[in-house]
Amino acid sequence: MSIFINNKVEKTFFELSGVRRRWILVLFLLGFLTLILRAFYLQSVNKNFLQEKATATSNRVISLLADRGKITDRYGNILARSTPVFSVNANPKITKVKMNKDQRVQLESILKLSSTEIDKKIFNSQKDNVYLKRRVPPSDADQLKALKIPGITFENDFQRFYPAAEVAANLVGCTNMENVGQEGIELAQNKSLSGVAGRRKVLKDKLGRTVDDIDDIKLPQEGNDITLSIDRRIQYLTYRELAKSIEEHKAQAGSAVVINAKTGEILALANLPTYNPNNLNAGYGPTRNRAVTDVFEPGSTMKPFVVSAALDSGIIRPNQVIDTSAGFMKIGAFVIHDLHAEPGKLSMTVSEVIAKSSNVGAARIGLMQDPKSLWGTLNKVGFGMRTNVGFPGEVGGVLRNYKNWGMIGQATVSYGYGGINLTLLQLAQSYTVFANDGELKPITLYKRNEPVIGTKVFKKETVRTMVEMMEGVIEEGTGGNAKVKGYRVAGKTGTAEKSNNGKYEKNKNIGSFVGLIPATNPRIIMAVMIDEPSVGSHFGNAVAAPVFSNVMTDVMKILNVPQDDKLQNKILQQEKAEPKETI
Repeated sequence: MSIFINNKVEKTFFELSGVRRRWILVLFLLGFLTLILRAFYLQSVNKNFLQEKATATSNRVISLLADRGKITDRYGNILARSTPVFSVNANPKITKVKMNKDQRVQLESILKLSSTEIDKKIFNSQKDNVYLKRRVPPSDADQLKALKIPGITFENDFQRFYPAAEVAANLVGCTNMENVGQEGIELAQNKSLSGVAGRRKVLKDKLGRTVDDIDDIKLPQEGNDITLSIDRRIQYLTYRELAKSIEEHKAQAGSAVVINAKTGEILALANLPTYNPNNLNAGYGPTRNRAVTDVFEPGSTMKPFVVSAALDSGIIRPNQVIDTSAGFMKIGAFVIHDLHAEPGKLSMTVSEVIAKSSNVGAARIGLMQDPKSLWGTLNKVGFGMRTNVGFPGEVGGVLRNYKNWGMIGQATVSYGYGGINLTLLQLAQSYTVFANDGELKPITLYKRNEPVIGTKVFKKETVRTMVEMMEGVIEEGTGGNAKVKGYRVAGKTGTAEKSNNGKYEKNKNIGSFVGLIPATNPRIIMAVMIDEPSVGSHFGNAVAAPVFSNVMTDVMKILNVPQDDKLQNKILQQEKAEPKETI
């Protein structure tokens, strides 16, 4: 009985009449129809209005730029740093830019944009975001903010500033508009300098104004500072004197490298032509660092290594007489000439071969040696391989394998032609063997705090003998213009014809010089290369040696290097012997 009653109650409660069922069905159909019509209306008829409403307030993730690290010289002097600026933006597809005539005139004036440019960027652009101008100084940005133009927004940005400008441009390099390194140290150390950007999630209103922070801020991680081995004072002196020589001799280009002979630290690395990294509106210009990226045949600057190899193995002695045949030597149909031959002089001592820069003498000494052994020595001093200073675009040059030399190849390599070419940086590094008792030092563009161990190439006695011979180059030979008052200098001049597709161009030469100072205990090595001098002499003594002399005169004072005692005493004795006027 109870079950019957419950079923009856349930049936009475849920059972609907036919009329009621029809009304409920109609209501459901009307609801669905209303939703369909509303969806159609929202997505077509009122689409623009809704899009505008949707963007009136929105969540945005703002990237917080990291401050790029500084580049400094060895004493902390700034070579590159970032300064805060602003980017002025508009987003015409989201927020309509509204301004009156006075506001527009001021906008054009502050940003230095024409009316046509404003129209193109704001009112005729199809882009979501338009940069009206980037890297706007804070003072100009403040003036623009005061105008309160709806739709104009500002982003924090950084601009790179280079206090040394052209003087160190080919070394330090530059960045692009996104502060990404493009050349030089800026490119080589881009990852370390860049740091890590942060982020900030915010709520923005229709005008692009930040209403509220809606998430935790991730702070940016600043980039690392980079300390170079460069001494800004020496860099400037090197650049100045290099520019003088290029101007005086109307040369195409030039490079110079100054190295701390004991530590291998590069104190200056200058190149011309150059550019101003603070003004890249006209393009980057001649950005390459020729001392690292351009190769040339070293000419006579190669001779000290060939002669040292022979001295080291005991093949020759310093005072041994070498047949130079009045500056003329034939190997088959190939003829070797001496540029500084003395008429009637048929022979020279080994020391004179270096001092007078005899090609014939160097060739004969080179041919006395086992090709494999000579090649091994040249390879040990770094020829044919990069110095690995970490500079972008560095090349290794060429040192042809001894198996491909032949007699002519071995002879020409002995005076710096034929199967060898190198960069000025390689040449400068190679001379560290003469400053460190026969040990080749690894060179660097970054400041060193610890001494470095090099590679032993020659015996100490061999090196000291060669340094004396190279002093003869300055005192009695081809390098007289490299003299520095108060100091003994050792060095070697070089002059080489430029080659094009394997053919030498007689009117295009490279003059070079590499020197050590003081010769008694070398502290500094400097290599200079002048490319295609066209006025006056083209020899290394005329175009490159004076650069060394002028730079080192000041560098010795800057570094407070004592003068050579022997030379100083000699000068004092001369002064005492000379009669003095009485007033």
